[in-house]
Amino acid sequence: MTYKEQVKSRLAHYKLTTLGVVENGKWKTNDKEYPHILPVKQMELNFLEPYRTGLTNFTKQQRVHLHRDFHHLNSSQAICLNFFYPLIEENQLSLLLDILKFSNEDIDFAQFEKILDRTEGTNFDFYIKLKSGKQIFFEIKYTESGFGKQNASEVYQEKYEGVYKERLTGKLRIGTDNYDSLMKNYQLLRNISYVDATDQSLLVIIYPEGNLKLKKEYEDLLNNVIDPDLHKNMQLITWENLWKDLMESLASSPTFPQRLRDQYILFGEKYL
Repeated sequence: MTYKEQVKSRLAHYKLTTLGVVENGKWKTNDKEYPHILPVKQMELNFLEPYRTGLTNFTKQQRVHLHRDFHHLNSSQAICLNFFYPLIEENQLSLLLDILKFSNEDIDFAQFEKILDRTEGTNFDFYIKLKSGKQIFFEIKYTESGFGKQNASEVYQEKYEGVYKERLTGKLRIGTDNYDSLMKNYQLLRNISYVDATDQSLLVIIYPEGNLKLKKEYEDLLNNVIDPDLHKNMQLITWENLWKDLMESLASSPTFPQRLRDQYILFGEKYL
């Protein structure tokens, strides 16, 4: 059984025993029912209970576009919202900065589904801008079997020439075929085009430790394609380690709301 199959099986059990949902939802791609998918009318149950109401209101007020497959319990957008939103509501994003070694920084603003360049179009799952001007870009993964790729075509050749050729200059190893590498690593290189070795901005990729395909793909890119000077601007972090560090931070002081502690206990039970 693959990692993805294991997670789907566990989440199907979670849907039945924890959420009490018997009905299976449909995958819109083929209109078939699956036990790890919620009925669309109950998709808000994909938000963990302690902040469910707040998250439901937040996504509507902030016009956060929920993905077509958000009702899947293994939705990477759901895991992203469940993890980061409570820290925003409780004004505790500084805990995350401490974990990422940005302890002496102040947050200017944070946003889900952030697009910085409408012409280029990359959508970051979560984004933090610090008052110092530094930026933290988050790419969130869960059961995906890999990062996005593209087939070479005239359309992408034109986009490479008009957009990415300049953006990737100096960021890939000498001798690399930049266009070919972009097609094979389209999602990651689009993300990487936003960080620069001359500053301290950071691309953070979060994935579960059991998803070995994602780890291998990232390491192959790092070791064979990305210029070593840029490595300090990239971090691959497991959900397990990030969750563990946050739980330790929450346990260090009795002043944190119990609801916040409850949220991450449930987070671990659902996702990890």
